[in-house]
Amino acid sequence: MIEGLLTKKFGSGALYTWRKIKRNRNIKVGFIFLGIFLIISLFPWAFSVYDPYKGDLKESFSPPSFEHPFGTDYLGRDLLSRVLWGARTSLIIAMLGVLLASTLGTLIGTISGYYKGKLDYIIMRVVDVMLAFPDFLLALFIIAVTGPGLWNVILAIAFYNFPQFVRISRGSTLAIREMDYVEAAKALGEKDFSIIFKYILPNSLSPVIVHFTLRLGASILTAAGLSFLGLGVQPPTPDWGLMLNEALTYLSFAPYMWVFPGIFLIMTVIGLNLTGDGLNDVLNPRVRE
Repeated sequence: MIEGLLTKKFGSGALYTWRKIKRNRNIKVGFIFLGIFLIISLFPWAFSVYDPYKGDLKESFSPPSFEHPFGTDYLGRDLLSRVLWGARTSLIIAMLGVLLASTLGTLIGTISGYYKGKLDYIIMRVVDVMLAFPDFLLALFIIAVTGPGLWNVILAIAFYNFPQFVRISRGSTLAIREMDYVEAAKALGEKDFSIIFKYILPNSLSPVIVHFTLRLGASILTAAGLSFLGLGVQPPTPDWGLMLNEALTYLSFAPYMWVFPGIFLIMTVIGLNLTGDGLNDVLNPRVRE
């Protein structure tokens, strides 16, 4: 049914891509982890009985049990609920940050590669300067300027991901702008705006999609790192990095406080990276089966 619909709507090329996706092991495994993460992120209340913000000091540091499968923290809050709601926090931060970076970066990179000249030179020199710094250092710079908080972390993630999307989209545009169909559109008198959005952008999105998936995993780690340092999401918001920071003080007698958020963080990043690698195998024309 799916194959017939793809062939009808998008042609044989979409059917070929779908069959490659079905055969790719990385995508299959990655989708399992990613599917669990998305379901938990979108419907955390369906899996948690307790309020992630409300605690009971009488039950502080309760070990994992039937009543509290992940145990409780130093305030008596249920860790299972906080881990599940922390998945939503991670999804919001990573998705919005990378979406903002990819949208602006792809648009600016496409314009830079299409027009070239002085505009391209200025944009790429700025991008080169930004790429010279480690990602986490750029994120720390934004947090130092704006201060900690959920929306400032999103801005920091968008800022350090932005130059990568500019470079990727520019490289694709430089190759596509020389294609015969683009030259034919110019000869027929189509305006630059039309050429960019009808021919350049649609044909340059494959590497952007792959990089988008890979950067989601890296951005979740960055957000967790900032929260762990006390520079990201602030208490009492459920967040995996913040939970790891809180667990550090009680590591010797309550190790379960860091085990569960750590496992969820690792599995989510593995799932995203496997999915990104699989999509690269499917969408990259240089990869041969």
